[in-house]
Amino acid sequence: MKNFRQLYLLLFIIVLGLPACKQGKTVQKTKDDGIIEVVFLQMNDVYEVTPLEGGKTAGLARVATVRKNLLQTNPNTFTVLAGDFLSPSLLATVKYEGTRIKGRQMVDVLNTLGLDIVTFGNHEFDIKEDELQSRLNESKFKWVSANVRHKMADQIVPFSKRIDGKEEFVPETLTLDVKDADGTTAKIGMFGVTVPYTKTDYVEYADAFRTAGKAVTDLSANSDAIVALTHLDVDDDKKLVAQYPKINLLMGGHDHDHMYHKVGESIVAKADANAKTVYIHRVIINKNTKKVNIISNLMPINDQIPNDSLTNAVAQKWLSVATNSFSQMGFNVNEVITHIDPAFPWDGRESTVRHRQCNMGQIIAKSMSAAYPTSDCALLNSGSIRVDDQLGGDITQFDILRTLPFGGYIVEVEMNGSLLEKILQAGLKNITKGGYLQWDRIQYRQADNRFLVQDKEIDPNRVYHVVLPDFLLTGVETNLDFLKPDNPEIVKITKPDPADKSDFRNDVRQVVIEYIKKLK
Repeated sequence: MKNFRQLYLLLFIIVLGLPACKQGKTVQKTKDDGIIEVVFLQMNDVYEVTPLEGGKTAGLARVATVRKNLLQTNPNTFTVLAGDFLSPSLLATVKYEGTRIKGRQMVDVLNTLGLDIVTFGNHEFDIKEDELQSRLNESKFKWVSANVRHKMADQIVPFSKRIDGKEEFVPETLTLDVKDADGTTAKIGMFGVTVPYTKTDYVEYADAFRTAGKAVTDLSANSDAIVALTHLDVDDDKKLVAQYPKINLLMGGHDHDHMYHKVGESIVAKADANAKTVYIHRVIINKNTKKVNIISNLMPINDQIPNDSLTNAVAQKWLSVATNSFSQMGFNVNEVITHIDPAFPWDGRESTVRHRQCNMGQIIAKSMSAAYPTSDCALLNSGSIRVDDQLGGDITQFDILRTLPFGGYIVEVEMNGSLLEKILQAGLKNITKGGYLQWDRIQYRQADNRFLVQDKEIDPNRVYHVVLPDFLLTGVETNLDFLKPDNPEIVKITKPDPADKSDFRNDVRQVVIEYIKKLK
């Protein structure tokens, strides 16, 4: 099996190398031929350090192996991550050495992997200012951002690393100086921009398009190619390269599904979240013709790729930390609460929960309905489901914890039917995003775009008892800014008593665990 895995990886790397040979580049050449190849290994939106789906897919130790093989083939290989990795995840919520780790595990694993460059994702700002500063200080990789700034008490400045009394500011742009075996040199200009979705009092976002334009202008004079590392909606990515066609390659994040678009001569690419896939881009620069050719291949990260032993050891250390921490919180992490036929697993993959109703969303929503016996229905935002995995076989408490890492209490909201209809219609618009809603006791009739509660059309004048996670009442979910406690169509909100430790409604994870146990 080990030999087969090595052969799989070797064949993949060889196949990736074949197109470059067609450019006339050979390792035997010793004279500068004016042609140079640079490789980018792209990840985006990575929240898990270990494999998913029972070990079948993902895993940063496997990505580390791919990186090492690429470097052996071409030393001009750069590993990049297009934002969203410090938060959210189950591991980020646990305590270690007296404080919550808040992405420390990701920085540790990515340092070991050999990550080269990142830009900020909006979820980097889920954590507190001092926590983010610690993660910046711990990182051995470079950060780049043209539009994100650190808002301090008396000034607005770039974020920075602070090590041994020295401050290193995050630059708006980077220039990668590369040289190959025959002496050809090139300069790759790079910049990063981030979507302004997570608003905090210590972050200021400048306009992504304006700052990108300035970065392209600044880089153009001295760059043989320009690449962007972005964390934007894909439509904005495509608009960006259309507006600034000097961008040869845009490696994006924020959208969690792999995609590839050609806009004019520019390429926009995103891999699957959690390193289920990575993109390998070969940027071939012909300085004689001033042409840039890009060959992009999407590579599955699966159990055919062996783990890098060092990266795997660090990932397993943090997994052990999480297990011990939750045990101390009172969760029996190894307790088997049910068994699910592996042929029909609970599907918590983002490609499922953010696109359609599914069994994972329904079991959580049913748990919420059962927790409030007077309820008519229940709703939850699919973005609260972070497991990005299929759960089958023995299901443990730890599986529920990693499915719902945010926790949080659930409430019963008495609201007018007109508001419930508005919420559900907004949820439909959020397909592919975390604001897509999973539900219980609700049906959607596509033929006339109507919603039903318990098989009856919603009466706009009736008051419905709807169970929600507390987060949905903040108004910050996409297209649901109107859903706040002061909405005039909300009649009453019932919350659990936070001082009552026996009321499992104070933590949605306990709600789900208790419900599943009763199904046995």
